[in-house]
Parts: sequence; C-alpha cells; structure tokens
Amino acid sequence: MSQLPPARPWHTADLSDLQHSLNASVNGLTDAEAEARLREYGPNRLPEKPPTALWKILLRQFCSPLVYILLIAAVVLAFVGDLKNAGFIAVVLVLNANIGSYQEWKAEKSSHALRKLLQIRASVQRDDDVREIPAEEVVPGDVVWLESGNRVPADLRLLTAHGLETDESLLTGESVPVTKDPTWRGKEAAPVGDRANMSFAGSIVTRGRAKGIVVATGTATNVGQLALDVVSTSGGKPPLLKRMERFTKVIAIGDSALLGCTTVRSENTVDLSGADSKKTIALCV
Repeated sequence: MSQLPPARPWHTADLSDLQHSLNASVNGLTDAEAEARLREYGPNRLPEKPPTALWKILLRQFCSPLVYILLIAAVVLAFVGDLKNAGFIAVVLVLNANIGSYQEWKAEKSSHALRKLLQIRASVQRDDDVREIPAEEVVPGDVVWLESGNRVPADLRLLTAHGLETDESLLTGESVPVTKDPTWRGKEAAPVGDRANMSFAGSIVTRGRAKGIVVATGTATNVGQLALDVVSTSGGKPPLLKRMERFTKVIAIGDSALLGCTTVRSENTVDLSGADSKKTIALCV
C-alpha cells in the first residue's frame, strides 16, 4: 500500500492543481475509483501498538528493584533454613504479580474497547450521491460533507464553508475554535493552526457546514504522524515512580552493606591455668 506525501503543502495549491494531483473532481469519486484507491492507500486508520502478550505483562511485574530485594531475601532465608518466611515472601510476590497483571490486562482490554466505541462515520459524495460510510473507508480524492458535531475523518482541503469553526486542540493545543475560510491563501511554512482553508483529521466541527476534498488519510494525516511518533517512542516514567526507584536503590545498597557485615562465632580453646576460655570474634566480611 502507498500513501500520499504527509508533508505536502496542500494549503498552498490552486484548486485545479489540487484536482490534478489527486486525480479527482469536486463532484467526488465513483464507487469503482474509491475501491481501487482503498486497495492502493489502505484503510483510513491510525497506527496502534499490538496488544502485549499476557506472559510479558506477568514478567513485567517482577522488573522492580524492590522485588529484586525481596527475591534475594527469600533466597537467603531459604538457604539458612527459614523456609516459613521464605515461603511467605514468595507467596506475596506471586500474589502481587497476579494482581498487577490482571489490572494491566483489564486496562488494555478497556482501551481496545474504547477505540471501537470511538469509530466514526463520514458523509461522502460518490456517484453524485451523498452517503454515510465508515471513516476507515474514506480515501484520498473523496469529497466529504461536514456539519456541526462531526469529527473530521481525514485531512481535507475545504471547497466550500458556511460559518465553519473547528476545534483543533488535538493538534495545536489551542482550546479556542478556529474559523475556516476556503478562500484563504498562505505561505508554505504557515503553521497548522493558521491554515484556514484546511480541516484536519481528528478535529471536531463546533459550528457551521462545509464540503472538502480528502488530501490525506491514515498515517499521512497530521494526527497520523503524531500517532506514529507515539507508537515508535517508549513512554517515560512518571516522577513518583522515578523517586520510588531511587529510594528502593538506596534501601538495596543499605541492605547489601548490612548483609556484608555478618557476625561469625568461632570458638577457640586456649589453655589458661588449666581452664578453657571461649572467645567470640566478630568478623565483618
């Protein structure tokens, strides 16, 4: 599957150049053209990480300095014969791992279920007929109709607009709706929030009506590029977890020092006036 260039300056192109580049018209595509483009460009969906295997989730519960300390303590206790306390620590670790794994697994299941609930539909013009289809079937060159309350299914170059305002906080962080104008022309380097003749995937129509032609779908959209960055980058640890890990390391170093200093009792027999004297020597190893 191929994709249109994600960084193409669609907001600067003339309408005739736009139609030529997309091999489309303001009247939309035919069903046959749409099917061919869907095979060529693929579904209009964002990338997502595959679900984590259950065994990986379980193994992850043991990747903690505090767990390492408890494991070492359990091994030491078992070595010196204190099987009762060693078994107790082992039971606690297994129970903690199972509870943590279950919670993480449920969170992933809920996340996938939420994605299904958030699947949207789009009104497109095909074969001179406006119809509603799943947003995943939208392709470059489709003509999409928008109205208040709609979520924009793909990146669009606006053809007409009547009082259109969209919430683009997902991309720009600005909570104030942006007023759109199909006649606007700007420089290639204009930031996303200033491109008044464009409407971007994931934004919400807060007011007005409009018609636009799809210029990018899936990972070629602006939000698709953000999703690729998120999927390819491992998440950082929260500050509280970092502090806990540092604290645990301090405890581990202290415990190691205490374990290193052990008291060894040795009995030496010395003949002093015919009596045996026992001497206890404390060694720090």
